[in-house]
Amino acid sequence: MNETTLLSFRTQLEKIRFTLVSEVKNKYKSEKDNLNEQVADIADNAVQSYSRQFIMGLGEQEWKKLQSVEEAIKKINDGQYGICSECQEPISEARLKAIPFAAHCVDCLETMEKKNR
Repeated sequence: MNETTLLSFRTQLEKIRFTLVSEVKNKYKSEKDNLNEQVADIADNAVQSYSRQFIMGLGEQEWKKLQSVEEAIKKINDGQYGICSECQEPISEARLKAIPFAAHCVDCLETMEKKNR
C-alpha cells in the first residue's frame, strides 16, 4: 500500500474517532447540564467521574468501533495496517475503503461468522 493511500486511511480513521468521541462528549454535556439544573452536589460528582461517564456513554457497539479504530491507527503506526489479524494476508483495499478499521479479510470473517452460528 502506498503512502498516499495509507495517509487517506489514517485521515478516515481519525475522522471516525473524532465523530465517536464528539458524540459522547455532546451526550455527556447535555447530561451534565441536566444534572447542574438538579442539585449542585450531584453535578460535582458527575464532573469528578468524567472518565467513567465517558466510557459508559459509549454504547457497546460504539465502544467496540472506537477500539477497532484505535487499533487500526496503531497498526498504521506499526506498519501492519491492512493485514488480516487471522491469516496475516493483505485485506483488500476495497474492504478497507468500506470499513477502514477492518481487522480481517473477507474469507476469515466469513469463516469466523460460520463458527459463531
